[in-house]
Amino acid sequence: MGLLFSGTAATVALLLTAAPAVQWKVVHHDRHASYDAVTVTPGGAVWVAGTRSGKPVLLKNLKRVAGPGFRVRRLASASDTRVWAFGTSRYARWDGRRWQVKPWPYGRVDRANSIGKNLWVIEDSTIFSGKAGWKARSTLRRLDGSAWRKVPTPIVVKGIDGKWAAGSVRGTAAMARWSGTAWRAVPLPAVPSSHAGQISELTDVAMDGETGRIMAVGWTAWPCGTVKPAYCGETLLLSGYPGSWTFEVRREPGIQPRAQAEPDGRGGAWIVYDAKGGGSGFLHILPDGVEAGGFPAPANRGAAVRDLAVKLGSGSVWAVGGTPSRRDGSVWAYRP
Repeated sequence: MGLLFSGTAATVALLLTAAPAVQWKVVHHDRHASYDAVTVTPGGAVWVAGTRSGKPVLLKNLKRVAGPGFRVRRLASASDTRVWAFGTSRYARWDGRRWQVKPWPYGRVDRANSIGKNLWVIEDSTIFSGKAGWKARSTLRRLDGSAWRKVPTPIVVKGIDGKWAAGSVRGTAAMARWSGTAWRAVPLPAVPSSHAGQISELTDVAMDGETGRIMAVGWTAWPCGTVKPAYCGETLLLSGYPGSWTFEVRREPGIQPRAQAEPDGRGGAWIVYDAKGGGSGFLHILPDGVEAGGFPAPANRGAAVRDLAVKLGSGSVWAVGGTPSRRDGSVWAYRP
């Protein structure tokens, strides 16, 4: 466990505990498929998108259904009749009966998030490369009626959940909150710093709908010599409430520029990251500690999780992915 730093007078440690023997289960596996995106509607419908034998494939409740006619890379949903699918040059909305397809003239969609009346898309976000001179960049868009509008932000946004955004400002981890009309920066305590030239970023955020607790994941990195890798680093966790934040730095699993977070519906959050040696691992933030574990995978193959989604209010969480060869597609589920 890394050192714990807090922005409040009272420091609350997050204890690392062993994960229970049974956590995630493979609920669907296809040797000829690979899955990239998942969303769960408030009504409980699970949508999964990917490819099968090189062609686009779409699942609803683990059964193949007609897709929008292009390869779907990101999914988002606001209801059973408002499901959004994003491709490279097109996007589509499911209205409960059919897909309404429109052109997408903007950048690469890295994250899509639908909360209430707001549909957000994060485009062309840069992933930390470990090279000198790297800079965080992204574009945030919001669907306003029938038009997509670029939204100014006080931070470089890498992840959104509800009214909260996570990212960085000039190389330092940062958060922002949506006021209903604009994004406002949120004061955070100083990021733990013990190395010259240290930089940091938050890559995603999860908000617990019952308690209002905010949890975010990111990384902190610093130059560590002339041989590769050029940077050393640790995992950065943030939790708490406005005005009362706690930072924790963990030596393991190290720098995680792609880590994703989703609330678990019980006051905590799931963090999925790329594990060393291939595959994916998870951290499960609980009210009084943190569990660590991995995802079951086909024999002799690493299970790479590419997307994560939760059914709001249920605690049920879904993950999708496949092997690095983009075969052996799997869907995992965790049901408390």
